[in-house]
Amino acid sequence: MFRRGIIAKDTRMILVDTSVIVAWLDATHPWHRPCWQAIRRWAGKDSLAISSVTYAELAAGARTKEGVDEELSGFKRIDLDFDSAWRAGQAYRKFRPSKQDMRVLPDFFIRAQAAVLNLPHLTNDRRRLQFWPEVDFILPED
Repeated sequence: MFRRGIIAKDTRMILVDTSVIVAWLDATHPWHRPCWQAIRRWAGKDSLAISSVTYAELAAGARTKEGVDEELSGFKRIDLDFDSAWRAGQAYRKFRPSKQDMRVLPDFFIRAQAAVLNLPHLTNDRRRLQFWPEVDFILPED
């Protein structure tokens, strides 16, 4: 299990994607085991963080605020800043020159945070990685 609250002061931080959190929380998810293992592995080496965007996505998933707060108590929280929002918009414009497929914008916000804050990004979502050449992606093992 993820060791909540045990974070060394001089470790680096990894931004964990919603795709990993959702699989980690759902024992029936097909990616539960690899995501659980990835969180466990990296929690022992680095601080793990979530974006305020992930928090919003979990709220949209019909969870309770109290439940989410408890489940994510071991993760640092990073607010979406204006530089990250700008970087997300730029990458999103390259991805989507027309006004279709608005559902992926949260992915761009989270990855922009990783880019602007120079954080590695643990994600299970392998789509659209090419828009983020400056981000070091960590993918759970299959």
